[in-house]
Amino acid sequence: MKLNTVYLAENLEFMRKLESEIIDLIYIDPPFYSGVDYKEFSDLWNSLTEYLDFMKLRIKEMHRVLKKTGSFYLHCDASAIFDLKPLCDEIFGRNNFRKEIIWNVGSVSGFKSQVKSWVRQHDTILYYTKSENFTFNKQYLPYREDYIKTMFRYKDEDGRLYRKRRRGKQYLDESPGTLVGDVWNDIFSYQTITRSKEYHGYPTEKPEKLLKRIVLASSNEGDIVADFFCGSGTTISAAERLNRKWIGVDNNPKAVELCKKRLGVNF
Repeated sequence: MKLNTVYLAENLEFMRKLESEIIDLIYIDPPFYSGVDYKEFSDLWNSLTEYLDFMKLRIKEMHRVLKKTGSFYLHCDASAIFDLKPLCDEIFGRNNFRKEIIWNVGSVSGFKSQVKSWVRQHDTILYYTKSENFTFNKQYLPYREDYIKTMFRYKDEDGRLYRKRRRGKQYLDESPGTLVGDVWNDIFSYQTITRSKEYHGYPTEKPEKLLKRIVLASSNEGDIVADFFCGSGTTISAAERLNRKWIGVDNNPKAVELCKKRLGVNF
């Protein structure tokens, strides 16, 4: 396996050729059980059983190639999450399920707003590890300006802002910010920010900010990040920018060409 490369291949056959326990972090945004036919790929399935069989074979291989200290993120939506969760529990072990991350995509407008129900506003990311010994770096958001003005309203003799605590002072310049939890409201989907310069026009493309958060949290510099449904290459682009090694796989020639263009390299 050559690192920092995108492979045009069927991911199942590709993964079967890999050695076991070599990847530090796997994120996938696979086809959903949504019944939508895109130009680049299809989410049409004959049955839920067919879809789950497809996913089970691939998640088993991902579990095999993941290091014992590794992490696995599965991006999905309501169409099959309640079927994918038991499947992942079976493969990874229910005790290795870490979190259900709710990503608020930000938009309730457009075609989906016509539904006779509550309008879908979030995706779900299932987060698993392979063992109790795994990499995790807590993530923080900068404090809001109004929060700083309210809470850090004292200055010492050097002009440093602080707030009073029971055990002394907490300085603003030593505080990492607001801890990120398992509901992400601060990253908008391209349905909301359609004119973003980052957007490459690929169906179901995710913002790079979303993948940067996952890569930063569950890997360290020099680790290997893999996306076996890499699409437009958001995961591998984030990994490249954050000094990780990476590997991408997709069976769509247009997606692989987009990855090449996006990263400015020839594979």
